[in-house]
This record gives sequence, C-alpha cells and structure tokens, in this order.
Amino acid sequence: MRLFRLEIKRILKSRRTLVLLSVAMLLSVLMAYLPISFESINCPNEDGTITELDGLAAIEYKRNLYATTQGDVTAEKVKQALITYQDCVKQYGSIDGGEFPLEVNIEKIVPIRPLLKGVSEAFADPATGMGAELMDIEPNEVEQQYYEKCAEHLNDVMRNEQKNHFSAQQKASEKYAKVDKPFQLYAGMSKDAFDYIELYILVFSILCVAIAAPIFSNEYQTGADSILRATKHGRTRLAITKISASTTIFILAFVLGITVHLLILNMAFGTDCLKTSFQMLFSIINLPNINLGQLEIILALGGLLSMLASISCTLFLSAKCKDSLTALLISLVIVLMPMFAYTALGASWISCILPSAGIGLQNNLLYQLANFNYLHIGGMSFWTPYIILVSAAIEVPVFLLLAVRSYCKHQVA
Repeated sequence: MRLFRLEIKRILKSRRTLVLLSVAMLLSVLMAYLPISFESINCPNEDGTITELDGLAAIEYKRNLYATTQGDVTAEKVKQALITYQDCVKQYGSIDGGEFPLEVNIEKIVPIRPLLKGVSEAFADPATGMGAELMDIEPNEVEQQYYEKCAEHLNDVMRNEQKNHFSAQQKASEKYAKVDKPFQLYAGMSKDAFDYIELYILVFSILCVAIAAPIFSNEYQTGADSILRATKHGRTRLAITKISASTTIFILAFVLGITVHLLILNMAFGTDCLKTSFQMLFSIINLPNINLGQLEIILALGGLLSMLASISCTLFLSAKCKDSLTALLISLVIVLMPMFAYTALGASWISCILPSAGIGLQNNLLYQLANFNYLHIGGMSFWTPYIILVSAAIEVPVFLLLAVRSYCKHQVA
C-alpha cells in the first residue's frame, strides 16, 4: 500500500498530469455548457414584436410549450397532433412558407413536432424508407395502426439494410418487440447534448492516453528503471503498482468529470426529460428499450470501459516501447483508428473491436445504439454495441497482463 501511495504521488506531481487533468475538468464544464447555449427559439409578443430567447430562457420556454403533449405517446394523442397539423396547413399554407404565422407555429406546431416526426417515419415508403408527407396520412389510420406501422417500418428497414442476413432481421424484430409502448415524451434534452457527452469522453480519453504513455517508457529513457529493477519488488509488483495507481487516477478523474458534465446538463434541461423514451429523441424504430436517463448511464459506463481499454493498450505500449514519444504516437493512432475505419468501411470488425471503438464521432456507442448495424460470422449476427462492449471488457485484462509481462521482460539496451 505504501508503494501504491508513492506511485500515486509520483504521477500527480508531474506537471503534464496536473495540466492535462485540469484541462479535462475544465472541458467537463465547458462542453456541458455548449449544448445549453445552442438552445434558441423566437417568442412572439402581444404587441406583435418578436423576442429571441437563448440558453436557459429558451429551454424554460420550450418546456412550457411541450407541457400539453408530454407523457404517454398514445395513438390517440398522435392522431390529434396530426389533425392539428393538417388543419393549420390547410388554413395558413405550408409551414416552410413565409406566410405561416409565427405565433401559430410556436403555439400549435412546435409542441407536436416530436409526435409528427414519428408519424412521418412510421408511415415511410417500404421500398425507399423515405418519410411520408404528413398531409397524405389519414388520421384514423394513425389511431388504428400507429405502433403496428412502427414495427412494419423496422422490418422494412432491416430488409433493406440486412437483405442477405435473415438472422439480423429476426434479432432486430425480436428486440424491438420488447421495447415498452406507449413511448414516453417529456421536453428537455436535445441530441446535441448527447453528442457532447460522447465528444467529452473522446477528448478525456485522449488526454488520459497522453498521461499514460510515459508511465513505463519514461523510466526507460531516464535510466531509473535500471535501478528500480534491481530492488526486491522491482519487477512484477512494481509493474502492478504502476498500473493500479495510474488506472485509479484515471477512473476517479473520469467519474468526477462525467458526473459534473451530466449534473450541469440535467440541472439545465430538467430531470423530467430523462423519462423520455430513446425512440422519441432519435428514431421511432430504435432498438434499445431505455429512456434518456438510462442512456446517460450506459454512455458513461460504456465510455469508462472504452477509456480503460484504450489506457490498458497504452500502458502495454509504454512497457513495450523504449521511449514515451513512440508509445504516445502509436497509442493516438490506435485511439483514432476506429473513427477512420468507420468513415472508410462503415460498421466493420476493425471499427468495433479496437480498444477505443466505443468512443469517437460517428462510430461511438451512442450512434451504434441508434443505428441498425450488425456484423456476421457464418449464419450468426451480432449487434455492434454488444461487440464494442464485450471487446473492450476482454481487452482491459489482456492488455494489462501484457503490460506486466512486457515490463518484466524488458532488457536495457
């Protein structure tokens, strides 16, 4: 334990560590503030003027507007929303046209937009997947078949995207059948907020990789390793202590950073919105049976797991490479590789099994939960979020064991 405390102190005394961890904590606040600042809405006044609300004022105003539609997303409620929309368009013309009154748009259309998005998607063209025109949909048909149409649309999408893999189609259909219905809808958090959660996890992971890269290799360069290796516990025990101390720092820093980030978001947007079904914020046919509060927890835990996998790989490279710069450069390439692989190849084994597969941009865990990507082995199909999380869980102990082994076998040149 004394050796563990000394190693903690040694890491934290490094100027690089203090600067990078300070940056990580600052970004936790800054990147939580950004999606809040992006919120805006035009508010019509009684005298005919318009006030543009931003930030917290816009969030509060939107919350009041959505109060009439929040709660269970029943077929009857969706039908009434469609009737309201069609009546307004018949009376005032297209909403996108310049003649549509702003006050009518704000008071009648804005509160029902989340419901209308789902209708257009549920009644999409089976062949192309293009959303239906709201004016062409019969309200009574919505009342009778809304959730049945959602399931049919999912089957159409899976047939188009996984036409050669019946097992993927079947698994997606079975998973969607377990989603709780009716969906829940409460005003609040936007997609931007969740994008910034993932972006923060990516930046935090890169900062931690920069801290972890010199853990072993720096002592190879300075020659301190030659002295430590000659002591009683200078090999396996020292390697385990270094790994335990560094990962403890990273875990505590991540928990603090992501907690502050989520607290700021939830305080700004309100906690009621966390009861909203995943499907109401992203796609009406998404597969996860979770709400936004559960999504925050999954992203935080999944981000922590992917970060630890990336750090474990970095520690292995640090124990393997002779200098910290080489370890850092290779580690950064590995961290960024899933993003480039996903851009070039789409969902593939390369983009899903690397340590940092769950963090990034379009390849991150959030977007994999929202997409319908399956990878295949023979006649079996596996949903990409499962592959990402299982791969990271396996890689953490594997890379840590390899780091210990590499350190113990390191030979001074």
